[in-house]
Amino acid sequence: MLGAVPWIAELSVWHAIVISFAVLGELLAIVFVYRVLVRGGSPASTLLWVAVILSAPWLGLLLYYLLPRRLQLRRLKRMRARGQRLQAVRGAEVGKGGDGAAGRGGRELRGALGALLDADVGISEGNTLRWLAGGEEFFAAARTAIERAQRSVHCVVYILRPDDTGRRFLACLTAAARRGVQVRLCFDSFGSFGLRTAHLAELRAAGGRAEPFLPILWKRRPFTVNLRNHRKLLVIDSEVGFVGGRNIADEYRLDRVGNLRRWFDAMLELRGPVVQQLQELFVQDWCTATDEVIADVAPPAPAPPVPEPGASRVAVVGSGPDQESPSLLFALVQAITDAQSEIVLHSPYLVLPAVLRFSLELAVARGVLVSVYTNGARAEAAFLYQAQRHHYRELLRAGIAVYETIDEYNHAKLLVVDERTVLVGSANMDLRSA
Repeated sequence: MLGAVPWIAELSVWHAIVISFAVLGELLAIVFVYRVLVRGGSPASTLLWVAVILSAPWLGLLLYYLLPRRLQLRRLKRMRARGQRLQAVRGAEVGKGGDGAAGRGGRELRGALGALLDADVGISEGNTLRWLAGGEEFFAAARTAIERAQRSVHCVVYILRPDDTGRRFLACLTAAARRGVQVRLCFDSFGSFGLRTAHLAELRAAGGRAEPFLPILWKRRPFTVNLRNHRKLLVIDSEVGFVGGRNIADEYRLDRVGNLRRWFDAMLELRGPVVQQLQELFVQDWCTATDEVIADVAPPAPAPPVPEPGASRVAVVGSGPDQESPSLLFALVQAITDAQSEIVLHSPYLVLPAVLRFSLELAVARGVLVSVYTNGARAEAAFLYQAQRHHYRELLRAGIAVYETIDEYNHAKLLVVDERTVLVGSANMDLRSA
């Protein structure tokens, strides 16, 4: 009996530690639940955080720390504001500040979507667009533009892999830097996880800049896994820009996944006053990544007083959690609302926000033909595929045609309304992107 006393004493100590640990977890859970409720957010997100934190306090607190928003968003908004002030300082006549062809001219020619974009981000007149259907076509056009660069090459990309395509792209940037061109590359640290310092050594040695966007441990602040830069943007000399869904990797250039599966994507080449708006977007992203407001970008070229035949009106809509208003979501909803005959939507991840789903259903009720193209079971990851199929019944019941790929992978982010209005970019039609 006397020999059991030390064991009982040791057990009591461990019981006290476990109980104290559990009580501390519950107290912290109450504090963090209060913070979640006070700070607000979407009802679904708030209820999810409350449920996770209360059911598993320590796990919930760890996830809340790893996937924060508020602390980082305050900093992101301050840094983006610094980048936005550059445009006002230079007095560039683009976006909302312009009065000529690059600004608000021709308001009477625009519908509700035009009025919305003109008031929010500004519409640029007199631009030329070129559709780049294939991966080789895009990379060849980008390489030619970089080789002709005189002043600057600016690129933001989510995925840059050090495969054959990635190495070719970096070599092209390095050659431009050696000619004295200001080369700035901003890559997402999570999406480009395989990119190492050694892969960027030659570019940096040539005088080019290559900076990661929000490393996971960002300046000793909380983890930034939840805040990523998904943009694909290339701007050369403030004169030519490329936007769309293509990252820098083999599948995006070769239009192949493995040996058999085809890859589909959407990419545009833009020339004209709108390129300066793309440049401003890069300036803001660069400021977010580096705390540096660059001021050596070329001023916008004067726009012709009368748009040339075939010239296009273009608006650049930047999206992100640090934006003051959901401009992209507004534009998508308004474009769908303006539809009179047909809507064609492409998205690789079809987890539509409720407001977009409702807008599409309402369009069908008005007699608009709505077709949605996405990826099937063989192309998409199982959990993403099941998530997007969750709403298929509602879409089909409303009269929306849904088409899935079989073996091909559709990476395009594209909305076409009445064969007249086109929205193309890097945002997926899901809750995180819109």
